[in-house]
Amino acid sequence: MQKFMEPDKRMTAKEAIGQFVNDGESFVFANCLYSMPLALTHELIRQGKKNLMAFQQGGIEEIDQLLLAGALDRLALAYNFRAGGPRITTPLDRALKEKQIVVEELTNHTLLSMMKAGAMGYPFIPVLSGIRVSDVVKRRGFMGDQRFAEVTDPFTGESILVIKGYNPDFALMHVQRADKAGNGQLWGAMINSKWACLAAEKVILSCEKIVDTDVIMSSPHLTIVPAHKVCAVVECPWGAHPSEILGHYDYDFPFRALFFGSCANPEGAGAWMDEWIYNVADRREYIEHYISRFGQDTLDAFKAKSFKSVEADYGSTFSTDWNENGYSRNMGMNMDEFVAMLDEKGALIHGN
Repeated sequence: MQKFMEPDKRMTAKEAIGQFVNDGESFVFANCLYSMPLALTHELIRQGKKNLMAFQQGGIEEIDQLLLAGALDRLALAYNFRAGGPRITTPLDRALKEKQIVVEELTNHTLLSMMKAGAMGYPFIPVLSGIRVSDVVKRRGFMGDQRFAEVTDPFTGESILVIKGYNPDFALMHVQRADKAGNGQLWGAMINSKWACLAAEKVILSCEKIVDTDVIMSSPHLTIVPAHKVCAVVECPWGAHPSEILGHYDYDFPFRALFFGSCANPEGAGAWMDEWIYNVADRREYIEHYISRFGQDTLDAFKAKSFKSVEADYGSTFSTDWNENGYSRNMGMNMDEFVAMLDEKGALIHGN
């Protein structure tokens, strides 16, 4: 029997961002705090994409970097890391004061619910009613009334708070491994990854390693993004640095501190962006520059030590009910006879 040929969606980050990201679109980070798709984010910045809207559960450095590049003009956000307290004016602070960005403040639960509803094809979904008393509901941002609404519970007659479902134009996502078709596997802290990638119209996926589809099929429980959602697969070792990804590397705290320290003033922030984004062509050059600056030993210190999980047995008889002559081993009839029997019993649904 001929084996089904999976489509090959492999390309570089430059090709993926250039082909699938347009100015003015909305996107969601399908990673939150962990395994951040920073290589893809940096390529988006290099290509000068503009007027984007981002959904983010919890940002560390990626939102500030996009703002420094002038890539965003709208932001739906639950949390963004603010280093240095009142001593440092962050890029997000400056962008708000200079009216370069408008922000819709949500909670982790409500923003995740937006993506969950979008992923399931629902126009809206109920959220915890206690949030009614907070400014998250009372104060409106650029989304206006396209966030929360009240509906009547058909079972109790009570008023229920719901949030609108959203389907961003694309998602950026980084995982441990994927096959060339785009079946992506992630383990560790999931947070928003499942619903964010499924809500997006398409996913640009980077991974530490591209593997054979047989590897993906041997551990199906780890597949978080199916191939049909993915438009591009980018093999990109260290693609989440300086955030961490299990089985590969820990987060690089000193490097993050370097970025946030540089952001104390616009000149320092601009110098950091030049050195680590604009003056390197891709993630390979980024890592080469890191090694030249800090040494191979410094980078190697963040590499993960192996800690294997217990194997899961997915074995079965791997046999079908139909023999080589097309007859069911259990029912003693062929497919035509089986369909006729179902039709006689009224079990088939016929189209008009």
